[in-house]
Amino acid sequence: MKNMFLFLMVLAFTSCIDNSSPFSQFDEITIPVKLGEGSLSTDSIQWNNVFVSKTSELYYTKNENEGSVIKKFVLKDGEFLNNETINLPKDASHSDVYVNQEGTLMLFSSTMKEHESDTISDWNIWRSSRENGIWKTPELLFKDHLEGNKFYPWLTNSGNLYFSSTPQGSRNSDLFVSKYINGVYQQPKALPKYINSVNLEGDAFVSQDESYLIFAGFERGQNLGKSDLYITFNNNGSWTAPVWLGEEINSKGYDGSPFVTHDGKYLIFTSSRGSTDNNTFFNHYIVRFHPETYRKQSLTLENYLSNVGKTPTRFEVDNITTSEVEYGGSLSLSTNEIVFTRAADDFSSRNMMISQFSNGQFSVPQELKIGDIMYKGASDIQLSNDGEYLYFKMRGHIPNDSLRNDGNIWRSKRNGNTWSNAELLPETVNSELSEYYPMLTNSGNLYFSRELKDSSYDIFVSKLVDGAYQEAERLPDYINTNLLESDAYIAPDESYMIFVRMYAEGDLGVSDLYISFNDNGIWSEPKNMRSLNSSGVDGSPFVTSNGNYLIFTSTRDSDHPENFDGHLDIYIARFNPEDWK
Repeated sequence: MKNMFLFLMVLAFTSCIDNSSPFSQFDEITIPVKLGEGSLSTDSIQWNNVFVSKTSELYYTKNENEGSVIKKFVLKDGEFLNNETINLPKDASHSDVYVNQEGTLMLFSSTMKEHESDTISDWNIWRSSRENGIWKTPELLFKDHLEGNKFYPWLTNSGNLYFSSTPQGSRNSDLFVSKYINGVYQQPKALPKYINSVNLEGDAFVSQDESYLIFAGFERGQNLGKSDLYITFNNNGSWTAPVWLGEEINSKGYDGSPFVTHDGKYLIFTSSRGSTDNNTFFNHYIVRFHPETYRKQSLTLENYLSNVGKTPTRFEVDNITTSEVEYGGSLSLSTNEIVFTRAADDFSSRNMMISQFSNGQFSVPQELKIGDIMYKGASDIQLSNDGEYLYFKMRGHIPNDSLRNDGNIWRSKRNGNTWSNAELLPETVNSELSEYYPMLTNSGNLYFSRELKDSSYDIFVSKLVDGAYQEAERLPDYINTNLLESDAYIAPDESYMIFVRMYAEGDLGVSDLYISFNDNGIWSEPKNMRSLNSSGVDGSPFVTSNGNYLIFTSTRDSDHPENFDGHLDIYIARFNPEDWK
């Protein structure tokens, strides 16, 4: 009986202990709400979120008269209490605090001097440990000096350190990781280009097992406000293309400083929603969060492309776009693959390449085999919209005429996972001059360029009538001038075309992209796409079948883009033809 009484007492005592999360009141919250309104959230200039589950402390950064400081609250019975400023040197600004879940290690960014003779006022990452409730004198984290300003450090279970870095004099930060190997931090490496865009990325929260990362991005392909939150997943050692967290979480203001609680249930972040450009302030928000709901989406080609912004950027750097010459990208949304041409610096050899998009990434490009042959001189490769046909240009190989070496247009039909033998298109398309850059439309009409003996290059169309290609027709004189016109991309419904014109007076570069619209069979006067062109060579346009993305070739990142130096890359930009009408 006595033992039974003791058992009942223990049961009653343990049932009174609240083992729920301190944020359990937000279990059913699917739209972000303010956290700690009137205490933590007070319409002020503050950012950063770290909740230490063991000590129930929430650390953050606040802007004060002399600079930014690191502060903390204690969460008790659902209320934020005992607000205090962490004791750090007063002659410097401190920001972007990280604290481990035991509450014993703190990392932060600060303008403190690295040494007594330090004259450069830059931001570096510092560390401090806590003993007997007191944070000790901070020490520099990296022994070797790293260039640029370092912000928002985040430590994982492996010891790997993630942070953002901004070059001196710049406002464009990227995300980096310094791996911790044998007790030593390695040289930081930038995260992939589809995470680090040409705009600003920062505020990276990384799960302790490095299975996912949430960050703040500016002016990306999908966005609602000035900065939005995105999530990327670790897929067998490679980060996936980021997924936008959507209108449910993001706002029209600044959204950043993401933090997921240790139990993985709640997302806390900072937002300027509710403020204005003339009076910008921030509050802390919380929402129930399920990161795994975004993983499947992160592996799709649609999501990969959604990260593309309006500013042209190199496509798949170090994989499809490399230090070699690449041009003429044709991307099929129906078969999730891209074909393009890779050439030697002097164009002495050209190879048709293909890369498949699968499980969140593009494969290493392989040379295309047409039938049983890998043609070394073939180029200008294009996929039909359904992905069933390849059209390309190749010199020679004319049946029963070994002396001909002009360029002609060929095609190959998909046969399962292979491509059938190359088929030479008829004489109504191919002449004894050189034809290249073929483009098929939904009607079956074939547009291409022809090198003329007396007037350089012009654009032609061979119409498909009753299954047969008709004699090719030259497009009007205001399209084809006495200059070089070529590389015509034609929309599948033939509603517009984008082509290249070279050496035109008043143009931005050596060759520029132009756009013309089709109105009841009549092409409009071409318009220079000046905001997309550069001072160098711009060409080989292609628009994805949904009309959302423009792929083209450019020398713009060369040291001397106006003089071809063997550096030709494939670029991509978000596109809407209506913007050009």
